[in-house]
Amino acid sequence: MGKRKTKRKPMAKRKLVLDTHFDCIFCHHEKSVDVKMNREDKVGNLSCRTCGAKFQSKINQLSDPVDVYSDWVDAAETVKPEDAIRLNNRDIDSEEEDSRRYVRVSPGGRSPNYGEEEDDDEEDF
Repeated sequence: MGKRKTKRKPMAKRKLVLDTHFDCIFCHHEKSVDVKMNREDKVGNLSCRTCGAKFQSKINQLSDPVDVYSDWVDAAETVKPEDAIRLNNRDIDSEEEDSRRYVRVSPGGRSPNYGEEEDDDEEDF
């Protein structure tokens, strides 16, 4: 006669939880995009904490935050290429203007012409 086998308790199944924080497609920061679902108004709001990008889409009872995020990605891909080129050119122009405003500083912390007087007039011969 053998001992009766004990019965184990069944393992609890882990519930799969979908994220509500995502990576931003514009500034590329990780987990900086929050999605909030307003089920009463049937609207999903998405916003990036870093760059301030915002998006809003309609939702239904079956929608999840990942659905609002995927709608945002799809909407960003359908932007006209001319608009994207114009935005990129504007960013390049602003970078050139920024580089003109700043003075190059040597590793010692002073500008290369520290202590020298600037003469904007023509040099005397």
